[in-house]
Amino acid sequence: MARTGLHGASPDLVLLVTAGVPAQDVVPLIRGVLGPVGVAGGATSAILTHNGAVTAGALVICLANGEGAVSGVAAAGGNDLTEAGQGAARLILAGWPFRMRYPRGLGLAFVKPGFGTPAEAFLQPWRVLMGPKMRTVCSVLSAPRVYGASTGEPLASAACLEAAYSTGLGYAEGFDGRSAPDSHTLIQGSVDATLTALKRLEGDGARLLLVIESTARHRALGAAAADEWAAIKGTIDSRTPCVGWLCDHVAAYGRGVRPVDAHGSLVVVALGDTPRR
Repeated sequence: MARTGLHGASPDLVLLVTAGVPAQDVVPLIRGVLGPVGVAGGATSAILTHNGAVTAGALVICLANGEGAVSGVAAAGGNDLTEAGQGAARLILAGWPFRMRYPRGLGLAFVKPGFGTPAEAFLQPWRVLMGPKMRTVCSVLSAPRVYGASTGEPLASAACLEAAYSTGLGYAEGFDGRSAPDSHTLIQGSVDATLTALKRLEGDGARLLLVIESTARHRALGAAAADEWAAIKGTIDSRTPCVGWLCDHVAAYGRGVRPVDAHGSLVVVALGDTPRR
């Protein structure tokens, strides 16, 4: 199903997020269907589908490189997220010998819980190597499993699309974990983040919308989580895929978004139709 949206093109990388840790290694199964494709992702508490959050199943996103674009995936271990993040960045950069000094594009990182925060521990050292033009989202997952090939036990799995892609990031601030936030305020913040991400496309049509939401935010919304999801989907064409996942913590950096470690935040990623020339 994930491959049908590529209109016959072969995928260059796959994002794999599972709700829970599967009983068997699913990466070989994916490569058995799609061929020797790079895979990045991990296991978490729930994935976001057209029906909202579900706690069983797998989200598979196939991406193909546009003309003049390249992609890369890497998984790396280490003593903490700083070591793992820099290790993954070096591996990806090593595969782009003709890249610009600072590559431009979109990065998605998935890290195990318990080894550090997404902004300070992962994104800041990652940005030292990748530079400011590789807009990157880091998810601290809810389960101790990340996907990807590594010589040791990986702490981080990352995927990057390198080109002048039309991409947008939106960020919804978190809240004090000791308080009970207003659900309407949270929903409006999520909608504003979505509209900001779409605005960054500067008129290009969105081909994919990714929503990465902290479990604390989803839990605080309770029954209103369905209203939040409906409001987010209401900002885009009904034919545009809108999916995502829940995670313990999320942070990002890119145009208009600064890396912040916050309780209850949300990040929206909008990917445009084609790379810009």
